[in-house]
Amino acid sequence: AYSSAHIERRYREFVAAFGGKAMLCFAVKALSNLAVLRHLFQLGAGADLVSEGELRRVLAAGIPASRIIFSGIGKTETELRAALAADVHQINVESPPELSLLSDVATRMGKTARIAIRVNPDVDANTHAKISTGKSENKFGIDLAHAADAFRRAKQLPGIEPVGVAVHIGSQITSLAPFDTAFARVVNL
Repeated sequence: AYSSAHIERRYREFVAAFGGKAMLCFAVKALSNLAVLRHLFQLGAGADLVSEGELRRVLAAGIPASRIIFSGIGKTETELRAALAADVHQINVESPPELSLLSDVATRMGKTARIAIRVNPDVDANTHAKISTGKSENKFGIDLAHAADAFRRAKQLPGIEPVGVAVHIGSQITSLAPFDTAFARVVNL
């Protein structure tokens, strides 16, 4: 059972913490119940998703593509094509090969992909090792030392429009300190 009143109260608290100036995207992998998704989206939430199936689900729930961030490692050409066809707000690119593939797909489709490059800031989130994603030994994102080169390359590729930086250091983080460290490391990027 889910309480729509509780979900709404917590969502509004979270929005208020950001001064109402950020697009807050719910991680669909955390809960894909259509009724809950519809409720969140009616409140103004966007969606962060990691698969074509999740893309179909949020579109079915009524969220506009302009509020969808497509994240996740190992995106297939089919998934990139679906994201571009839907005209999602942003695709978070995980690696130089994914950037090249997305450029090729976008160019063939006559589309421009708005992207953020996921940067690995080498930060220990002090969480369980299996859900930590921001340390240098984790295989997620582009190493901070190579991120500027990735952005320069993205600006030169056809079908690509760099619009942001993505950072994900893990899940179930119980302190703000790792976030402070991660953001301090990418602020100059």
